[in-house]
Amino acid sequence: MQKIVSFFKKYAWVWIIIIVLIAIVGDAYLTREKNVPSASPTPAPKTASYKDIIPGVATEEELNKILGTPLRTTINGSEKTDEYKSTSELRHHIAIIQSGKVVFIKEIVSAHDTIKSPNIVSIYGTAPNILYNKYPNSTFDLYVYPANGIAYLGHKDGGLLEIWYFQPTTIGNFITTWGKDYSLSKSTEVTY
Repeated sequence: MQKIVSFFKKYAWVWIIIIVLIAIVGDAYLTREKNVPSASPTPAPKTASYKDIIPGVATEEELNKILGTPLRTTINGSEKTDEYKSTSELRHHIAIIQSGKVVFIKEIVSAHDTIKSPNIVSIYGTAPNILYNKYPNSTFDLYVYPANGIAYLGHKDGGLLEIWYFQPTTIGNFITTWGKDYSLSKSTEVTY
């Protein structure tokens, strides 16, 4: 036992250094700043655009530069509606302009186009809102992404008739402004 005590006395300064080092390392470890991930802000929803024409941002000049000269123009008060060539022989793309800004685009999708609803769903996810035509025999519903500024008139099988582009909004404002012929509930009344 005396050998052990004399050993510790002989090397006391070494033991003190070891204890001090352990205390310093322990203190540094216990008081270190924890790497807690900061709460990242929710990313803004992706805003839709048609051929880089963003409703609410693009001007009439930018619209005509990209789509060309309108086939027909209608003016109703301060609102101007331009029609542009589409892949359909019977229907035209429509752009609505207010105060020199494009506020709405209706893209006509024909049998010649390859886009289907899964293409839109892959970018924006499942539509948060489905609006139904006032006619109960309609097989195409309006799938609306109000926060993204896009909606499509599509069938359950993936077929599309139209894609609508507008400024991001709420579903209530969308129905009031663009979806007046649609409602949140299916109509059960048969009309002829």
